[in-house]
Amino acid sequence: MVDKDLEISKEPLWVIPIPIQERLRASLKDRDDDHFVLCGIYSAVAIVFLVLFGVAAIFRGELGFGMVIFGFAIATFAVYAAASYWRRYGYAKHFLTLLMGLLCLYLFYTGGTGNTGPLYYFVFPLVAMFLQGANAGMGSVVVLLVLTWVIEAGVPGFDPDRYTTIFVVRVTAIYLIVSILAFFFEYFRAKAERALLVSIDDLNQLNFGDINTNLANRRLMEKLLVAEVGRARRYPTDCCLMFIEADYLKVQTARYGSRFAIATRDILAQLLRQHLRAQDIPACWDDARFAVLMPETTLEGASVLAQRLLAESEQQSFTIQSVPLKFTISVGIAKLDAHSADEFLAAAANNLTQARKSGGNRIRAS
Repeated sequence: MVDKDLEISKEPLWVIPIPIQERLRASLKDRDDDHFVLCGIYSAVAIVFLVLFGVAAIFRGELGFGMVIFGFAIATFAVYAAASYWRRYGYAKHFLTLLMGLLCLYLFYTGGTGNTGPLYYFVFPLVAMFLQGANAGMGSVVVLLVLTWVIEAGVPGFDPDRYTTIFVVRVTAIYLIVSILAFFFEYFRAKAERALLVSIDDLNQLNFGDINTNLANRRLMEKLLVAEVGRARRYPTDCCLMFIEADYLKVQTARYGSRFAIATRDILAQLLRQHLRAQDIPACWDDARFAVLMPETTLEGASVLAQRLLAESEQQSFTIQSVPLKFTISVGIAKLDAHSADEFLAAAANNLTQARKSGGNRIRAS
């Protein structure tokens, strides 16, 4: 019996300890979904206050003003509902900012209640930076300010005596102060987020495991490919390389959001862990493709394994927004022969491309 002090880990070289992996994956939680939830909170708050202001305007006898406010509330709800259904946060954040900007311009043009409409300008910089980020948000802030000055300069129907010059100057000054503060807050928040991602990228360069899939990463695969090519040249042995990618990944991700890519990635990683032999080395090559190095494996043996993976992937399913989804994969396989490491990679990648162009859900081997 082996003494416990002499026991060694049987885990592959690239496996990241589960506690560390879980903490890192939590740090990489889908930011788009987080932003989308926050966008929903903003929309809910905006709708509640718009409804309250609309009701108050109707009670004051300002029916037209109240209806316009209700219109903005309905438009906000419609934009977020549509974005939620199609998972298009990228469009929602710009449309909601646009609605807020139009509301500010309307309140400035009409004066709102008791000429207090311009006070809502102080909210806009926070909303724009929060939804659009520092750069796009500051662009929206500048555009709103320029359009306001155009109205103040005298557009048809605007009463130039509605606001005094000192009032407009003070509102503009406070608006700019709030904008600058909001910009720097968002800038440093985004900088901290980028620093976290850079730290994780650095960690990926220091270890051999991919944090998201717990498979080997590209760095390790590159080293192993070079070593395997050198070994095959010295000792004539069979060796194959396999590239795997989910079919129509970009199209499906555009339709269902990043959840589709994450789900297929996790399922494929699990299938590779389940069906590969101990000597096979699966790796996450990039955001879309997996690579599998198969030493001592003929082209026929690699094709049998690929057929098994194709059959298993067709049986997998998952749901996004209560919609049941399935996916297929394409596989490109290359035999080492007399290839260099770069040529070996290029041959497998080219076969994968050909399999995808042929309609997907198939294997191309050579």
